Amino acid sequence: MKKTNIFIKSLLAVAFVAFVGCDDDTFQKANQDVEGLIGEDRKPNVTATISDSNINEAGDPEVLITVNLDKAVDFPMPFTAVLAGGTADNNDFSANSVTIPAYSKQGVIKVTINDDIAPEETEVLELEVTPDGSPYIYEALGRPVVSLSIDNNATNDFTVQLDWDTLYDGVDGSSHHACDFDLDIEVYTSDFSSIVATSYSSCPEGITFAEGSLTDGDYWLVPSFWDSSTGVTPSTDFQIPAMLTVGKPGVWVETIDLTSQWDTATGGNAQGNPDAYLVKYYLTVSGNTYTVTDADSGSVIGTGRMSQSNLTAPVNFKGGRK
Repeated sequence: MKKTNIFIKSLLAVAFVAFVGCDDDTFQKANQDVEGLIGEDRKPNVTATISDSNINEAGDPEVLITVNLDKAVDFPMPFTAVLAGGTADNNDFSANSVTIPAYSKQGVIKVTINDDIAPEETEVLELEVTPDGSPYIYEALGRPVVSLSIDNNATNDFTVQLDWDTLYDGVDGSSHHACDFDLDIEVYTSDFSSIVATSYSSCPEGITFAEGSLTDGDYWLVPSFWDSSTGVTPSTDFQIPAMLTVGKPGVWVETIDLTSQWDTATGGNAQGNPDAYLVKYYLTVSGNTYTVTDADSGSVIGTGRMSQSNLTAPVNFKGGRK
């Protein structure tokens, strides 16, 4: 009996040692990136080139960064491009990741340049090519930087946008986007006899008039709060953070803060809000010159500096959306 107990104890001791040894191996494997998967003399040097050194932001163009290794390794290596310097910022681009397969020496990162309506000087974008995550970050030598200049996209179009996105807490205990509430933009002729254009389905809402698509004259730009029932009821009512942006993309842009105009407690047109439609701003067109005016005060919001009309907003306007 004693011999049996000794035998069992011996087996348990061996099992314990084996367990500890296995756990130690697992620990070492999980942390081998600290010491490196391969020796320093076998680590590849990384270089990179970019397909364009100068580009216009119009149309969200793509540029390609070719990543090269001077020697192949026997495991895949992911890379990405991050902002390293220059006058551009993270809002001006987006970059994907690329994984160079094992035993390969080249991959391509796609970088999208973001078009916007803001008038800007030419910007310089500097991107650093870097391994995308551990343990590979220890296995590549060099962090090459590529650069390109981004030219402003200036057009003879006119655009109007309405944005109201923010996060809020709902009565369901979760966070939600204010974009779930239904706001719109409508553009009318000066006498409100017809609707020229509408934007009913996106966030931000936006309408762009191409050069020459609007005849000379006056037009009303009417933002509105259509329906609050499309969003989750907020735990605490709040002002809708609506921002109306008007301008000639790349030439002049102005943003009007409408945060005090609508709130979730009152709701929109569908909730009977008599002030759901904001009939206050009008656009005067003369060729490629666009001027936006506040009809209440007569003050110019943004302009190509031309003579102004004096329109009067209608009383109890009900809007065109049914």
